[in-house]
Amino acid sequence: MEHSRLFVDSTGVEWEVYDETRWSIAWALDWEYPPQPDNPGLLFDSSVGRRRIFPCPANWQSLSDAELEELLAHARSLT
Repeated sequence: MEHSRLFVDSTGVEWEVYDETRWSIAWALDWEYPPQPDNPGLLFDSSVGRRRIFPCPANWQSLSDAELEELLAHARSLT
């Protein structure tokens, strides 16, 4: 299974989505954000900001771009 996925939202912003359960310490240091092992979520990264939503849906890799954008709309800003 992939650790991340790219999608473009309806405004044309490209987001990279990460499964927090698959995070390494290197990613955490790069993001300056510690992974939340007790409550893992999805992390969204783009040129306009970073966001997190939890819990991480088990089927997130198979969601459509529109479904990921809906999750993104409910995600909490990390920046």
